[in-house]
Amino acid sequence: MRMSCAVPSRLNILARDLLFVLCMNTVIAVSLNYGFQTGGTLVQNFVYSQLIGLSIWVLIDVPRVLIWWNDRPRRWPFMCLAVVAVPMGVVLGSWATRELLQLPVKSAAATGDMLRMCLIVGMLASASMIYFYWSREKLAYLERQAALDALQREEAEKQLVRAQLMALQAQIEPHFLFNSLANLDGLIATDPRAARQLLQRLIGFLRMSLSHTRAEHCTLAQEFELLRSYLDIQGMRFGARLDYEVDLPPALADAEIPPMLIQPLVENAVTHGIEPCMRGGKIMLSARQADDGSLQVLITDTGVGFCQSSKGGSGLGLTHVRERLARIFGAAATMQMEENAPRGVVVRLTLPLTRSSEPTFVPMRAAPDARPAAPATVAPAISRT
Repeated sequence: MRMSCAVPSRLNILARDLLFVLCMNTVIAVSLNYGFQTGGTLVQNFVYSQLIGLSIWVLIDVPRVLIWWNDRPRRWPFMCLAVVAVPMGVVLGSWATRELLQLPVKSAAATGDMLRMCLIVGMLASASMIYFYWSREKLAYLERQAALDALQREEAEKQLVRAQLMALQAQIEPHFLFNSLANLDGLIATDPRAARQLLQRLIGFLRMSLSHTRAEHCTLAQEFELLRSYLDIQGMRFGARLDYEVDLPPALADAEIPPMLIQPLVENAVTHGIEPCMRGGKIMLSARQADDGSLQVLITDTGVGFCQSSKGGSGLGLTHVRERLARIFGAAATMQMEENAPRGVVVRLTLPLTRSSEPTFVPMRAAPDARPAAPATVAPAISRT
């Protein structure tokens, strides 16, 4: 959120205040003529009100704008300014009225009535102007404070999303790393070549995972490449029990998504879908553009499904994904889970399709035979064999 309200110039402030003063002077003149009945015609009361009110306005508002501009005036300096400006404005406005209307010298009684009318006009004008100034400046101060609070809330929400992402990573990586390191420990004694391959893939995955954690957004190609590295490592652990396929159309390679958004869903498919299944299964990761122009990411597994899983999960990963979708996209993003026929689960993420303005770069990962593997965008479908 940005503070889009422009600060008005001094001239605009004075013009706005002058319009208010002219309107208030007119109201005061009508009140004097029909309410207070101070004597004189409506024209005389109107001229008295306008000249006295304008004199007070010039003596109060012009110094106020020159000194404080659009900020809220300090209380005691402004009150001292008003105390000095009001009687001077009454005297100056009365003299200007007599000169303009060429009024004759009045008797003592008429002079008393005139002074009483001038005093009433001055008090009403000064009270209305002071109330207007303080109310307006207080409202402007509250608006600026509300905008500042909104900026602080937005920044706090961003920090919360980053903290949730880091907390999610802290919960995902230990379990995954412990299993991988235990598998690596067993392979060192039985198959050093496979252990070296697993170590290379684990290093590549951690390097990409670290860069993802620090980024605020990434492309779909980068996210799919990270997930393919993750499935490579899990494939060495499960062997023939895990098969996977990655399908990313080249037209969607530069689609922008939040980093690490899909990994909890893929890990959930491995942990709660494939691992409890004795015969194993297949995980299919794909993306497509829906008819309404949105981006759909599908994580499909042929594991045990909803009801047959013997491993009870906390559901924390799914909760984090839903919360991130709600905070980043609001109602424009959804996550749906349904049964996959004949077995397994399908998770469908629907996101707004936005293109990254930066060139799509997919880091190469080390393959088992030390040859770099092709990124997920080279071929429409990549399948583990």
